[in-house]
Amino acid sequence: MINLYRDESSYPKINAQRNLQGRTHYVDDGLLRWHKSRVLSARVVNNGLFFAITTSDALDPNNMRRGFRYVVFDIFGNILERPKLEDAFRTHAQCVKAMWKILNGISNENAKQITREALQRYQASLLREMAQVELQIDAIDERVTA
Repeated sequence: MINLYRDESSYPKINAQRNLQGRTHYVDDGLLRWHKSRVLSARVVNNGLFFAITTSDALDPNNMRRGFRYVVFDIFGNILERPKLEDAFRTHAQCVKAMWKILNGISNENAKQITREALQRYQASLLREMAQVELQIDAIDERVTA
C-alpha cells in the first residue's frame, strides 16, 4: 500500500529507509555500502507527496574524494531530481541550498499534478502486468492430473 511520506525517525538514514522501503532500493544498506554513500539528511516535503535526502558520496572508486548530492523522490520512489555524480557539490551547505531552490520552485499544485501523473503511470503499469499474467494463465494447458 502506498502512503504519503511521514517522519519515521530523527536519524536520517533510518527515516529514509523506512519511508522508501518497498518504493526504491536507493537507501538500502547494501547499496549505500557499495556506493560508499551516507545519508546526511532526510525530510518529508510537499505535504508528504515527496521525500528528499542529501548524501555524501564517493566520487572515485577508492573513496579518495567525496561530494554531496540531493535526491528528491515522488510518492512511488521514482527520482524526480538528482545532480549527476560529476556535478556533486563540494560542501553539504551548497547541496542543501541547491536542493531547497528546487523544492521551493515546486508549488503544492505542481506537486499534486506530478503525483497524479505518476499515479496514472503506475496504474497503467499495473494494468499491463495484470494483462500479462492473464496471458500466462491462458497459455497453461488444461491437463487433468491424477
